[in-house]
Amino acid sequence: MKKTLKEFNQERTGQYAKDEGVEHFFLRMNRVLMEVEQKHYQDYEIEHPFIFIFGAPRSGTTLLSQLLAACLDVGYINNLMARFWLAPIHGIKLSHQVYGNLREISFQSDYARTSAVTDIHEFGYFWRFWLKKEEIRGVTHAREIESEIDWEGLRKTLANMQHEFQKAMVFKNIFGSYHLHKLREVLGKVIYLYIERDPRDSAISILEARKKYYRDPNTWWSYMPLEYELLKDKDYMEQIAGQVFFLQKYYREQIASFPEIGITIQYETLCHSPRKVLEEVIEKTRKAYGEEITVIHTPPRQFPFRTYNEREEEKEKFGELFDKFAQDYGNE
Repeated sequence: MKKTLKEFNQERTGQYAKDEGVEHFFLRMNRVLMEVEQKHYQDYEIEHPFIFIFGAPRSGTTLLSQLLAACLDVGYINNLMARFWLAPIHGIKLSHQVYGNLREISFQSDYARTSAVTDIHEFGYFWRFWLKKEEIRGVTHAREIESEIDWEGLRKTLANMQHEFQKAMVFKNIFGSYHLHKLREVLGKVIYLYIERDPRDSAISILEARKKYYRDPNTWWSYMPLEYELLKDKDYMEQIAGQVFFLQKYYREQIASFPEIGITIQYETLCHSPRKVLEEVIEKTRKAYGEEITVIHTPPRQFPFRTYNEREEEKEKFGELFDKFAQDYGNE
């Protein structure tokens, strides 16, 4: 049984396979730079909000993060900065020197991967390191491992990153979704954005991702719910249905705990009314913290709304599985 996310990564095929030589090169570089960088960190206060985006796989989290990064006056980690996940200030300074304030954001992605150097990156290695998500236990026992996380180190690192930008920052932060209460306690100023899509569409898209990444629908792909151990030995249709069901259930429960700083966004609304989504985020941030985030670029009128109506049989099967999970494990 696989115990680490790296073991899943090693099974990737084709264009999604990781180059182990490149991975080791960047890891060695980051370890050296981390030791140098942390000696120069200052005890900055957190002056602006951190906007964290989360949702089930294939629900629109990347598109939402691109919209905010492209159109709002916020800081974000781009594809160059992300190479410095253990020494983020090096990455931020290098990017600013080379690219200045350039924001080349295409509103396109390949399973969360964006192509332009200055497009937003989910910074997964950073969050995986700080939130101890290298092993599956870090997810399935997220509450128990909170005491093992260096929260002060994370706070100090993020405070120094924010100081470089001198503004609010936006992150797609799925790993952080397992620790929303603690993040608010540690960081103070946070805004949580939960995006939700028709679970049947998310499920079919996850199935396609499994085939493309591993050429095998039986291999787990993307984020795990707390109930992963319950699902890991089921057939792939049940696995995927359970993955989406339990993540959505968990996220709904979590976002309901933060009415004053949380927003639930429907994928259809994001696609049909991007401006409305931006206005919601701006208003929520203003009310919560008195922070005025300005629009710096006009958003697109609409994004393509993707659904899988042509795959009626699969949608019906996933719908039946969701109903069964709801009967067996409850729903809101």
